[in-house]
Parts: sequence; C-alpha cells; structure tokens
Amino acid sequence: MSPQEFKERFMPYYKMLYRVAFCLTNNVQDAEDLLQDTFLHMWQKRDLLSSNLVNEAYLIIMLRNLYLSKTRQKTIDYSTPLETIHVQSDTNRPDSMTEIRNEAFLMKELIDQLPPKERNVIRLYLLDEFSYEEIEHATGLKQGYIRQIVMRSRRKLKEEFSKIARIWMK
Repeated sequence: MSPQEFKERFMPYYKMLYRVAFCLTNNVQDAEDLLQDTFLHMWQKRDLLSSNLVNEAYLIIMLRNLYLSKTRQKTIDYSTPLETIHVQSDTNRPDSMTEIRNEAFLMKELIDQLPPKERNVIRLYLLDEFSYEEIEHATGLKQGYIRQIVMRSRRKLKEEFSKIARIWMK
C-alpha cells in the first residue's frame, strides 16, 4: 500500500480516533502521542490489514489496546499533591487543614493497598473522575462489573478508614 492509499484509507478516521484517545488519556499531548502511535502501528501493519476487516470499531480497539499496553508499561503516578486538595471546612484553623491532608494521605495509602484491578478502577473513578462509560473504554471491563468494583472498593476503603480512625480516637 502506498502512502497516498494509506492516507486516503485511514485519515477519515483521524478526528474520531483523536476524540477516543482524548477520552482515554484526558490530556491533549498524551492523546496526540497515542494517536501517532496508532497510525504508526497501522502503517507498519498496512500490508496485513485487509480492507473489509478495518473499520471504525477495529481502529478503536487497536487504539484502546495500545493505550492499555502503554499504561501497563509505565507506572502512572496518581498521587495528588496534598496542597492541591480543596476541601471546605468550617474553620480555617491550621490543625483542621492538617487533619484533612492527613486523611487524604491515608486514603491514598488505602487505595494503594487494593488489588490491581480494583485499584485501577477506583483511581479512574475517584481521582481522575472518569464516568463508568469512560472506564469501560479504558479498561475493557463491562459497566456492571465496574459498578460492582467501585461499590465494593468504596465500602472496603470506608471500613478500613473507620478502623484506623477508631484507633486514632482512642
């Protein structure tokens, strides 16, 4: 396949693939990198791609799989700087803000102790504020299963946080 044929065949999907990449990465530069990697991958496999096999769904799956392999390769730092946490409190006392930061740090530690699948889903849901649909696209898991993971993980985090809080109160 010549470069011109490749361009004519795959460039109509560019905008759609960019939107999917942006939904997955939630970052302009990462979306552009992911899209570039997807087109590079298609170019390298251009002679193996049959014209009736390649459609919108196929390209989205290819993009998603590249995203998943990239996120597995690099460890994403989900730690939010504690200074950036904006919580409204009744008082502006320094000890109150310190308490809030300590609780946020503790919650991050508890999330880090979850099994990998639960940890990934709860981070996407709580920290990155992804919708269930976006998590489904990012992980390949069904929305019903994602809801179960979120519900169970939140319950587990709440129980563990309560146990530690009771120890603190003694």
